Amino acid sequence: VQQWPLRALGADDVEVTVAMCGMNFADLYTRQGLLRERQPPFALGMECAGHVTKVGDNVTHIKVGDRVLCYQHTGDLFREHVVVASSQCFVLPSGQSILIHSCAGGVGWAATQLAHSVGSVTIYGTCSPGKRDAVIQNGVTHPLSHDTYEAELLKLSPQGVDVVIDNKSGSHFSTSQQLLKPLGRAVLIGINSVITGDQKLGLWSMMKMWWKTKSVTPTDLIMHSRVVAGLHLGLLMEKQPDRIQTAMNQIFHLYEKGKIKPQIDSIWPLEKVTEASKVLAEMLEKYC
Repeated sequence: VQQWPLRALGADDVEVTVAMCGMNFADLYTRQGLLRERQPPFALGMECAGHVTKVGDNVTHIKVGDRVLCYQHTGDLFREHVVVASSQCFVLPSGQSILIHSCAGGVGWAATQLAHSVGSVTIYGTCSPGKRDAVIQNGVTHPLSHDTYEAELLKLSPQGVDVVIDNKSGSHFSTSQQLLKPLGRAVLIGINSVITGDQKLGLWSMMKMWWKTKSVTPTDLIMHSRVVAGLHLGLLMEKQPDRIQTAMNQIFHLYEKGKIKPQIDSIWPLEKVTEASKVLAEMLEKYC
């Protein structure tokens, strides 16, 4: 091991302090003399990862401090510091991000814990002001207001999020799609926005929901590179019980490891089912 000269930083280059290098068969072939494009002495190494310490004058998509992956098929990357063309340097993602509507509700609460169990995930969640402390304790990174969540989220993450769990439908579902990053996924799991107060789920309210949610076109999906999906747990259980069984086993495993902790709001005797229903309806009215 010896110090080897580092070429000067060009206008289109970046300098990286290396944390890890990857060894490939091509490095072995070069050592054995099978690849003769370069004559020694030179440094081996086609790939490495680290953080950026300098950028050239023409480089705009990479900044000092970014965690990056570098690939250079000609080698020269088995170093503590490297200089590579910015076109051969790729910013590593810091983690996925998810928006969970009504994150203080039963489904939102569980979804937060499941998302948190993955690891490097930034969790945005809509809730009422009185529930902010509770949802943060449950794992939500950024609690958002039901009324201004779109502007709040875009201020925190201008590019949007990777996943949206939407239980509102209607116009909210269109907003959910607009908040997706490229290759993001919006999953519709409920229709809370259709029922408010004493309103019943009738034909007229269903038609209004359809009209507000219908704006999903193939062209729109292709042009924005995003996925729109729906989930009905009951029907899925009827048609693919094996998948539900597999999912439940995983959930029980997470529970046993202490990664998820179900929350029970309150317990009621059977004879007070009417009062319990009213409490649940009030929660729905407040959007959880």
